[in-house]
Amino acid sequence: MIISKLLFVLRTFPLVRSQISQEYISPAAYIPQLQPPAAYMVDNTNNQHGVAPDKGQLDGPVIGSDVNTTHLMMGVSDPTQKYYMGNHPFWMESVDHGRMPHQPGPYTFFRNVKDYGAKGDGVTDDTAAINAAVSAGSRCGLECGSNTISGALVYFPAGTYMISSPIIQLYYTQFVGDPTSRPRLKGMNNFKGIALVDTDPYIPGGSGAQWYINQNQFFRQVRNIIFDLTVMNDTNTDGDQRYVTTGLHWQVAQATSIQNCDFIMPDPHDGSTSAVGIFMENGGGGFVSDLYFFGGNIGFRAGSQQFTGRGIRFQNCGTAISHIWNWGFLWKNIEFNHCYVAIDCTLLGSGPDKQGTGSITLLDSAIINVSYAIPVNPTFLPSIVLDNVNIQNVEFLVYVGGSTNYLSVGGSTLTIKSWAMGKRYTSIDDSGAYQIGFLDPVPSKPTVLLDSTGKFYTRSKPQYELFAGVDFIVVTDHGVSNDGTSDQADAINTILYDYIGKPVFFPAGIYLVKSTIFVPVNSVLIGEGWSQIMASGDYFSDEKNPQVVVRFGYAGDVGSMEVSDFLFTVQGPTAGAILVEWNVRESFQGSVAMWDCHFRVGGAIGSDLQFSDCPKLSGGIKDHCKAASLLLHITSSSSGYFENIWAWAADHDIDWPIGANASNTSASQISVYSARGVLIESSGPVWLYGTTSEHNVFYQYQFSGAKNIYSGNMQAETPYYMPNPNALGVFETGIFKDDPTWSDCDSEVSCIESWALRILRSDDIYIYSAGFYNFFNNYTQDCLDDESCQERLVETSYVWSLWLYGLFTKGATQPISPQGGLMRPVLATDPNNGQSGYTTQISAWLSLAEQGEIFAPNDGMYGRDSDDEGSGVVYIDPSIWGDEEPTVYCIPPCIIILPPKETTITYTFPPIITTIPVWTGDDDHPTIVTTTIVLPPFTATSLNYWNINITTLPITTAASSSIQPPPIIITETPNMVTTTFYPPPHPLDTSSATYNNPTITIKSDKPKPTCKKNCGHRCNIWCGGICIFDCIPCLFCNGINPPSPPPPPGPPPGPGQPSSQSQSTSDCTTTTTSECLTLCQTTSSMSCSSTCSPVIQCEANPTNGYANLGRYNFTNSTFIPPPPPF
Repeated sequence: MIISKLLFVLRTFPLVRSQISQEYISPAAYIPQLQPPAAYMVDNTNNQHGVAPDKGQLDGPVIGSDVNTTHLMMGVSDPTQKYYMGNHPFWMESVDHGRMPHQPGPYTFFRNVKDYGAKGDGVTDDTAAINAAVSAGSRCGLECGSNTISGALVYFPAGTYMISSPIIQLYYTQFVGDPTSRPRLKGMNNFKGIALVDTDPYIPGGSGAQWYINQNQFFRQVRNIIFDLTVMNDTNTDGDQRYVTTGLHWQVAQATSIQNCDFIMPDPHDGSTSAVGIFMENGGGGFVSDLYFFGGNIGFRAGSQQFTGRGIRFQNCGTAISHIWNWGFLWKNIEFNHCYVAIDCTLLGSGPDKQGTGSITLLDSAIINVSYAIPVNPTFLPSIVLDNVNIQNVEFLVYVGGSTNYLSVGGSTLTIKSWAMGKRYTSIDDSGAYQIGFLDPVPSKPTVLLDSTGKFYTRSKPQYELFAGVDFIVVTDHGVSNDGTSDQADAINTILYDYIGKPVFFPAGIYLVKSTIFVPVNSVLIGEGWSQIMASGDYFSDEKNPQVVVRFGYAGDVGSMEVSDFLFTVQGPTAGAILVEWNVRESFQGSVAMWDCHFRVGGAIGSDLQFSDCPKLSGGIKDHCKAASLLLHITSSSSGYFENIWAWAADHDIDWPIGANASNTSASQISVYSARGVLIESSGPVWLYGTTSEHNVFYQYQFSGAKNIYSGNMQAETPYYMPNPNALGVFETGIFKDDPTWSDCDSEVSCIESWALRILRSDDIYIYSAGFYNFFNNYTQDCLDDESCQERLVETSYVWSLWLYGLFTKGATQPISPQGGLMRPVLATDPNNGQSGYTTQISAWLSLAEQGEIFAPNDGMYGRDSDDEGSGVVYIDPSIWGDEEPTVYCIPPCIIILPPKETTITYTFPPIITTIPVWTGDDDHPTIVTTTIVLPPFTATSLNYWNINITTLPITTAASSSIQPPPIIITETPNMVTTTFYPPPHPLDTSSATYNNPTITIKSDKPKPTCKKNCGHRCNIWCGGICIFDCIPCLFCNGINPPSPPPPPGPPPGPGQPSSQSQSTSDCTTTTTSECLTLCQTTSSMSCSSTCSPVIQCEANPTNGYANLGRYNFTNSTFIPPPPPF
């Protein structure tokens, strides 16, 4: 335990970064000559913009004739040569390395670029030598597409490597530099090509076609490298193609990462530059961390479906992040310093959805000395969440242009606790509204999830750079085989128990196991190139008696655990395999963790679950294609930090040849079955950063009895074959506690499908950015147009303190389906959920953030997954109004929520006798007088109906309706003081509810037809059991005050007196900007609030001498912005 603690502490010191001047530069003076992004730096799918960079002549890596041909042809390195600076080499240089078992003939996995002729002397052109190192061993690119057979780790010792054309990173490749003295890839002034490193080359003359399919770009890594663009020409030309200076062309998907890299570019303050650090135009996901960008026109030009960036610093960039398009990005622990623009969200796509920036979440970050932080396009407003964002010397935070600025902060220093743009739901009774402004409630975050600065805790993957090669236990040196041919479980278990506390290294390869691997607490496991632990054999084949493949600790273990760079896989049939069970609880914050580890079920060579074994649409379920019971189980006794984790039941075969001209993976799609994705039962703390779970049968994620969980950008996807079979058609449910049963489904067509996320009996759950999708209905996509591929994605049942931000979904009728009848489901067709783009966007769903606790179970039960307690609250679909005799179903006791009925009707209300305040003379208090109010006629275009409470069935009853009149303004004369009057609903009881009442028949059966769109609202209580159909909370009983009444207007001003709004006292002072920021000093007997912002209010007796605004504290500072760039 002492050893493990020491390892952790040693690795918490930051690596040495480039020393850049930190002196203050006023943004007013710092006006770089911004260049527009290069025209080709857009999403070039199908060359939709007509500007794809495909007019060059380079069609592959440049490999010179002077390269050592033995190394190039055979891939054999010279282990006797060691290249390092200082007294100790990085440990990777002096340990034995792994193999690729399915690669025939001599083959080297680990390639030191200096073994292939690279000098790293800052003078010699090393391009050809490095490309030779990457390509050695007959590795292929365009001609073979995705491939897991011939992977490689390309190692860069310390040095400066001069580059004149792109280094092509092939599929399944890692570029790793020496972290003790990071190598520098330095572009030469004669550089020609798209970027120093290119992960997906454009095919010359290919009309936008590239080597790899952008959503199939798995298994890549770049770490510990400095990209130096400082001496390159601003632009270069290859053939007829003109490029701007770029460090990394990074178009990737899952199981990819960049870590501990710098991008050093010319400073735009010193003159015009077009340089770009990273160009990422498309992709299916990814993770980056611990990056530094200095200078350049654009730091990160970013486009992808979903993505996670953590621990990134942008300094002196013209534009730090320029979004091309996305569905949802999480930016966590980001610092923008002395940049003109922080996050540019103005670009639109050219496709039918005009997809621009769909969603961004900026969390625990700082924007310092920035002119325009987040400019947006007024025709395509993104969903934006700002949480714990420190602002210093920023004029416009969320900027549209002209006079419309959604968040202007005027150069203030402040911290924004919670702000959002987009559709939000903030209470149980909230049917959702599109709003721009501060969020209420504000998240109350458990300290156990936070670091010492109040941010959600993070921990970067250790690289063990302080250790020498002799400190590592290399399992292949101790009799363990990595050729994937025989059972290694016993041998591995012996080594793990013999070397607890020491770093145990698994060289690249396949470690076949036919029984459980037991990893003791306080272990350190390091893989290489995603070392495979592959389960095989009868032990894992019984789906009714599942067995664990790798068990990390035992229940009750407390200590440390570090695991990185592994791939947990199976060789089918393995229907009873639990790939990983995680049991260890941390002894200090972050001491148990997993980084860059992935789960793959089928879809690759050696799995016996490839296209030839389990092709799609092959008729029925093949038992040998049932391959896993559960991928990752984080048990109740554990805690853990999990970063860049991909849990994938394969939808296609990575190693199946589909041809160089394929634009998608449909030709290699397979039907492989895994029952469950990620199950979390931990009471925490658990941190999930950049995790994905896809194509499992029952659910992708399930939080069951969980607590203190943070998730930053989670992704889930339903299996492509559903609903044929549906979620009950493959595996037996009930093997694990809380397995879903779908007993409440009224239709099997789209209801009995895999859940993206289930949250059951859980609290203190914090989710920032989540993308949940269903793109298929039995391998077809006709269902996407009306979001009908699947009925439900997210289930909540007996959940409280759930904070869900930045949700984006596709293909589901109900993005969120709360159980228990507390709330109506969230519908994809709710107004303003679409954001004019491809996905449904919800900026914040906080309905259970503060109110869910009152519904929490006290008997250990949760929700209704059976009919024993009745159906609860049932929301009925509007389709019933098309029936001559509307009939609905539920199991009593139940409450029927009828949908609104479209109709046009004019109502006349009876006079209302009430009281109002009247100001007379110079009195300090009003006189209450009785008056009669005559409401004007009101025309409605739809009719809402009362809830129907059911105890016995069947029944036939008339639906009853009431109308909520709109508020009216009463002006009292002669002082012209106004009062807003909120009339009660009419009628107040069912006896006189006679407006157009249809007859409804209710019978006993599973609830149906359940609502798919335009749902009704559950009635709120007025007083004495009366309903309000517009869901106004019952905070008043006489109809004369609004739900949240503003302060009384005060007496009218007398002669020579200022108005009450400009009046000030020694106890309360107000400062107002365009965003209605309010700074107050107050006592327990007084309060003050902004008259134009009812959300931002003061609290009595603040501890810091100022009232707590509930969002941030700020001080004013002088700031003169440069002209707007848009």
